[in-house]
Amino acid sequence: MVYYVLAVLVQYAIAFGLALLLNADIRARKFFRVAFLMPFMLSPVAVSWMVGKSIMEYRFGPAATLARHLGWDSPAFFTTPWVARLSIMAMDAWVSIPFIMILLLAGLQALPEGAVGGGQGRRRHALAIILGSHLPAHAARQRHRRSSCASSSSWKLADIVINVTAGGPGGATDTMSSFIFREYRDRSNVGYGTMLAEFYLVIIIIFVTLLLNWASRWIRRYTWQ
Repeated sequence: MVYYVLAVLVQYAIAFGLALLLNADIRARKFFRVAFLMPFMLSPVAVSWMVGKSIMEYRFGPAATLARHLGWDSPAFFTTPWVARLSIMAMDAWVSIPFIMILLLAGLQALPEGAVGGGQGRRRHALAIILGSHLPAHAARQRHRRSSCASSSSWKLADIVINVTAGGPGGATDTMSSFIFREYRDRSNVGYGTMLAEFYLVIIIIFVTLLLNWASRWIRRYTWQ
């Protein structure tokens, strides 16, 4: 879970870059906005089957075929722990980044015209304005993506893991949500699964409370009333 939660920082950085790009005056800007948002419209279950079970299939999948041409003799994306984790993170990012991007883009468009312009001496000032305006959007994303106060979509990541790897190899890709699910379904261990779910909820509430308090202090520091 630590790896998946930390991966949110990378997702945020990519989404912020895409938002800056789509906020610029480029050709076909509306088309790219719709195209980048489309993965968010897909169910994670659909993504797990379309990408994990089809495109990344190690025998006939297009990704495996391309990897062989590039020199990877045995392109198995879900048999080595680190490769499997990165593959799960990539699929989760493909679903999560578009929504973060659209919120950041909305924040950019809400800035006063010319707020990010100016010479080199104003770059730090402009960065404080941009980041200060987007921390609330990030907090809103966290509340939206999990009604039970999850800090990000990574806290509830289960669909992709269950359908693609079932936690393997050797539990390397397991998340708390997928582990709790398997305790209920595969092992019929209702008592233990219920205890884990309740404990996990408490951990999420504590983490998100601390995160939102820190974000509020940061926003007050870099924004002007």
